[in-house]
Amino acid sequence: MNFSNYIFRSHSVGNIISVPKPLTPNQAETLEDYRKRQAGKGRPLTENQLKTWHSLEHKHNESQTYKLTDTAKRMCTDLVFEARTGRKSKLETKYFDKGIEKEKDARDLVSEVLGRPFTKDDERRANSWVTGKRDIQDDNLIIDIKTSWSFESFNKHLLDTPNEVYLRQLDCYMDLWNINDSLLCHVLVDTPAKLIDDEIRRLDWKYNITDMNGDVRDEFVADVVELVCNHIFTRKGLEDYCLQSSNVHLEWFMDFNEIPVAERLHMIPHSFDPIRIIQRNECITLAREYMNTIKPINNIIKL
Repeated sequence: MNFSNYIFRSHSVGNIISVPKPLTPNQAETLEDYRKRQAGKGRPLTENQLKTWHSLEHKHNESQTYKLTDTAKRMCTDLVFEARTGRKSKLETKYFDKGIEKEKDARDLVSEVLGRPFTKDDERRANSWVTGKRDIQDDNLIIDIKTSWSFESFNKHLLDTPNEVYLRQLDCYMDLWNINDSLLCHVLVDTPAKLIDDEIRRLDWKYNITDMNGDVRDEFVADVVELVCNHIFTRKGLEDYCLQSSNVHLEWFMDFNEIPVAERLHMIPHSFDPIRIIQRNECITLAREYMNTIKPINNIIKL
């Protein structure tokens, strides 16, 4: 198979992008000064300065060279095997399950906070480099929604720098739809009951929190309450969950605090930058070239 024109999915393209690290302003200034002195303009370089000059020249060359990381190569290898066999490595996790099941709830939350009735966009677009399907229909803005797994994971997004893979996904959407502005929206909505039940079962497997009748032992009620509160943020969601649960009871949650809807949305603006598209395309070119070198790795030994 030939992968010279392979089209990458927007949500994964960030995993292959690695931008060369430029020289710092001080390093660039020193390099320029040493180049002039080595050419006879100014004092001759000392032995140590010569070593520094050679080192800076090497770093400068490296800063101009794109390379695939080992992680990018592993992803490319998986893509090659999938294409050759006609099979896909489906990633099934509780995080994705929540995002899929709560897609509409998350979109409705964004609509409520921003005061605009957003609708789902089912159109898929592609160009010579990437393909993608955005979350929301809008003529002037790309909105990509990431549904947080828990209160804890949502809070991390408030403190951490934006995930570069997510921003690269937005780059692709802006490129495909010819739109210059985007929003990365981290959303906190109630976790589906089944997934919370799974978490309680995991707690039980680890600490034996239920008795032989399936009831939560008294000494572990506080742990279950903490777990549920990390996944449910509305009073209605809590009541609905306790109503369907056989071993979690509403009276345990006398101190439950509903989190206002506006506090369950974190937005990160991101604008189109043609330089980032050039970086993306450089890395995709490298990835395609690498994919064409991948050979089957299963061994056959003739007996």
